[in-house]
Amino acid sequence: MVLYTSNDNDLIFNKARQKAVMALQETIDEFYGKKGITEKAFAQRWLDKMSEKGEIFGKGWYCPPPYGMAVLSGKRLNFDSLRNEEFWSNDTLIDWEDGLLYAYCSPVEKSDGYIGDMSITLYFGKDEKIREHFRNCRKAAQDIFEYLNVAEDPDELYAYSLKAFKNRGLRSNVISRTDPKPSNLGHTFTHLNEGREKEELNQEMINHLSSSRKFLNGSSGLSFEEGMQFTVEPQLISLTDESLPKVTHHFVVKKKDDDFIVCNDIDSLLNRFDLI
Repeated sequence: MVLYTSNDNDLIFNKARQKAVMALQETIDEFYGKKGITEKAFAQRWLDKMSEKGEIFGKGWYCPPPYGMAVLSGKRLNFDSLRNEEFWSNDTLIDWEDGLLYAYCSPVEKSDGYIGDMSITLYFGKDEKIREHFRNCRKAAQDIFEYLNVAEDPDELYAYSLKAFKNRGLRSNVISRTDPKPSNLGHTFTHLNEGREKEELNQEMINHLSSSRKFLNGSSGLSFEEGMQFTVEPQLISLTDESLPKVTHHFVVKKKDDDFIVCNDIDSLLNRFDLI
């Protein structure tokens, strides 16, 4: 059975992720519609709000970009890798009337050591073609979730995702410098066993979190093990219309007993802007 955290708060399993999404919602509440808000100002406020929730390291593990997070607006959403300095948050203004916003962060929870990455693309305009593209991308992710109980292992899930995206006129554009394969559906979530009493992540801790991930890329050799957490985070591009933006929906899945629990907390933001 596939269960969803939005239907039952008791199913929430990743504290860092929960805090990141809550802080993002609060930051949007504070800044939405205000003029003169830059990517950097938004990112800093989001980071502050995460820190206020406690038990989060001062910066994320995926670093660079600075503090392990990125906020991009407008045409800057067509990035290849957030590692590249040109795609770090800058003084570009956010367009709340007809613009796009991409938000990513990579917090680490001190209490259990788990990473809690999240990312989302939002659109604030009224163009129905763009909105429908967002809805189609969200349905593509849902296709993956509905196949969870069918797939024998993560490699089969990845293979199915390629077909599911193509059937919806989409392709995924995920690029990871640490994955030897050209594309993937996501990766396993890792955690720290040592150093959780520190205020900041050091490079050794960051390297551990990065290198211990396993990618869902069709040749991982992974199995669905009890308790494993992994991401489903396609970055989807239309196969038929180059004018449509790249859309990222980042979810986390946990295997528990005979069930899969999907952390679909970002749906509240998609609903807010009529993108689902």
